[in-house]
This record gives sequence, structure tokens and C-alpha cells, in this order.
Amino acid sequence: MNRSFYRLPGILTLLFIAAIAGSSCREHTLISSKVSPANDTAGVHADTLSCITHTYFDNGLYTSVNISGLDINQGVGAVYDTFFGTMVGSTFFNLVPQTFLDGIDTSMHIDSMFLTLPYSGFTYGDTANQTITQDYQVFYMGDTLGYYTPYYPNSDKPLDVAVSDPVTVNLYHLRDSVVVHGVAHAPGLHIKLKNSALYSKLYNALKVSYAASDKTTAFVNAFKGLCVRPADSRKFTKAIPYFRLNGTGAYSEAGIIMHYHNSAGQADSFEFYHAQGSCTHFNSLTKSYGRFPVNKLLQSTQANDSVVALSNQPGASIDVKVYGLLTGIPKDVVVNKATLQISLISYLNNSAFFVPDQVFPVGIGNGTYPAGITAGSEYAVEDRKPLGSLSPYAILDGKSHTITYGNTNITTYTIGVPREVIASIAAKNDTLHLHIHGTQVYYGAYRMLAAGGNYPDIKYRAKLIVVHSSLKN
Repeated sequence: MNRSFYRLPGILTLLFIAAIAGSSCREHTLISSKVSPANDTAGVHADTLSCITHTYFDNGLYTSVNISGLDINQGVGAVYDTFFGTMVGSTFFNLVPQTFLDGIDTSMHIDSMFLTLPYSGFTYGDTANQTITQDYQVFYMGDTLGYYTPYYPNSDKPLDVAVSDPVTVNLYHLRDSVVVHGVAHAPGLHIKLKNSALYSKLYNALKVSYAASDKTTAFVNAFKGLCVRPADSRKFTKAIPYFRLNGTGAYSEAGIIMHYHNSAGQADSFEFYHAQGSCTHFNSLTKSYGRFPVNKLLQSTQANDSVVALSNQPGASIDVKVYGLLTGIPKDVVVNKATLQISLISYLNNSAFFVPDQVFPVGIGNGTYPAGITAGSEYAVEDRKPLGSLSPYAILDGKSHTITYGNTNITTYTIGVPREVIASIAAKNDTLHLHIHGTQVYYGAYRMLAAGGNYPDIKYRAKLIVVHSSLKN
């Protein structure tokens, strides 16, 4: 699976041009996309190639990605955006016990059980409104999850029974600590569960797993898991929070905390938690946009759209084609830099719904280029390699920058693809075909409206700028 679209922390390091003076030949040097095109240096020139752009809906990502060291963030709620439409999110996940027991000790008196779902610290939408609420409810799943099964935004599982009543949560105050018996714990959902609905299921799963050789697998097969979702998916709010499944202890990880006291009156608790190495999850996300303005962009039949839309998958993504690699760039030159520029249209974007902090390209095969990639299939562009390293982002970038044209400051996402352009030219491939996505850290979040390849103002128009130098001395 291509991991290129995960958010990358930190500030990317700039690459500088190596000195070539006095050399009998010129070094093939690539320049960061964040460095302005140098068209005022002797022997260095910049050519601008136009883009053909369209908006399309991309629903093809996994929401069950599980990589050690990365937080598992799940969007849970129902949010309304007047331009991009609605999104309803639910999370499905397995649990395992903190230790395997031969059932639940009959001397234990179960006082209460609570769902804990830690707040990730991120809410998408109106974060200033202190009165926004969302009704949540917890359900027991009616089917198991497969650990090696990929799950998508449109995946679903049947629900067996509600194991909580609907609970109204103030989304602004999700950032506040959860206080239990006078002790403050990590912020998040803390929903009282129905003992009668869960006790027998947990008891039976513990009995089955204790006797099994593979206790973990036996437990997750016997106790199928939980779903947390909006109590009424028809009631929308102006924001959706994201919750983290994996953590390092009670209240900082998704789970069930069972409070009990024994026959001697001693109180204690027992946890069933989401163990990242053995539990499965997925984020179900349904976007509805048919009655909203973004649908006009998705359904456009224009040869080249003037406005394009992008949000994190699942959602709107940008299709870009650049023709003329073989005819628009002089032959026998060294390509130092090739930057795709996509600029925001400020007045069309809503400050309550944040624009992406980074966007990511993937290539689209045409059946001939690259070799071995079928037509229409996505592939990792040359500038993203090696996939296991962050160093390519010094060139690839993908973040927004301010570009000044006279007195006009334009927020522009710059995507460096010089190696991909060089590889295409070497293969006699005239067309660069890319899909531009958002990050996968927060599924379905962020959104932007940007100038396409046919935007009236040429300063904003999507374009590929290729900086090259002559091979001759």
C-alpha cells in the first residue's frame, strides 16, 4: 500500500544547488519546490506548461490502516458543510482483556461499565462554538472483524444490540479532562454501558479464550467488538471530533473499563482495551453531496475546469493532466526543478473548515508509462521514492506557500515532481497524469477550493513550472 499520503511532521530541509563553476560538465541538480524558479541565472530558464484539471470523488482508501507508531484516529459524528455536503462517521473496533481469566470471578460484584474513547485533540469544523453537541451511542457488533481484511470508508458491519443509551456530548468540552472518583484522566468520551447487555458476552468470551491455545484470537472471535456512532445519523452539527483508539493505558486508549468490588468490599477495575498488535478497526465514513454545490464540480463535463475541490479521502480529489513534456521543454536540457502549483481561491474557502496542511500526488498509468502499470492504476511517483523515507519531501513538498505576484499574495500548494518529469521524458511519455489527494491522518477532514487549469486569472491558474539548464557550457 502506498504510504505517501500520511502527514509528515517537522520542517522539511531545503536542498541547495551545488556549485558547478569551473567544471567541464554540469551536475544534474534538483531544486526544492519551495525555492522560487530561478530564471535570471545565466543558462537557466523556466517554462510553464498548462494543466487540464477535474474534480472526482475518491473512496478507495483503507480506513483500517494499522502501523506501529502512528495514532489510529477515527472521525465519529455527523457534520454539515454548506458546500461539500454531509459526512457521517462511525468507528468499529475489537477489544482484548488486560489479562485472560477463567471467566469473571463470581465473588466480584460488577458496579458499572464504561466505554472510554480518548479525544485525539482534533475537531474538524467550527471549533469556536461552545454550544455544539452530538448524540452518541454504543453498539455491540453482530459480526467479527478480520485482522488482515482491508476495510474502506463504505465498509459496514451488522449491529446486534445497543449497549448504551444515547448520550449528548458537548463537542467544545471534549478537550476537558475526564474525572473519575476525583482523579483527572485523558479527555474523551466516557459513556456508561448497560451491564445486562454486556456482562454475559464478556464472561463467555473470557471462558472461551482462557481454555484456548491462542487466547487473543479466541477472545476477539467470541467478543465481536463495539461500534460507536451518532445516535441519530440524520441530525447534523457543524463539527466532527476525531478519537484515538490506540494508547498506553486506561482512559488513554479505547476500551471498556469495568468497575467492581469483591466480597471483602475492596473496589478495583478491569479493562478490555484496543491492543494495536492484535485488534482490528475501521472508520465508516459516508459522505452525501448530491444536493450540494461540490456536486457540480464532481459532475462537470467541461474540457478543463476553472475551479477544483479537494478534501481528505473519502472525498473530492483533483485529477491533473499536463501535456507537452516532449514538445514544451527544450531537448537536451537538464531539468533542475518541476513544480506543480495549485492555488487557493480565498473567497471561496470557509475558515471554519480548515484547508489541508499538505497534499500528496500519485501517478496514473497510461498502459505504456510506467512500464508494468496498467492504464488507470495509481503508482508512486519517482519523487516519492524511497517510500520508507521522509527525505523525498525535501523535493516533493506538497505544503502551502505564499507566492507574490506584484501586490497580490496567493496561497499556493507546491508539489515538486522533477524526477517524474525526467523519467517521463526519458521514456518518451508526453503526458504527466497525477491524482492529488489530502492526508489520511484524519479521514474525510479538511477541504479546499482551488483554481483549476482554466481559471480566468492566469496568476492563480494550475500550472507546471519546469526549470532547466543547458547541457552546453
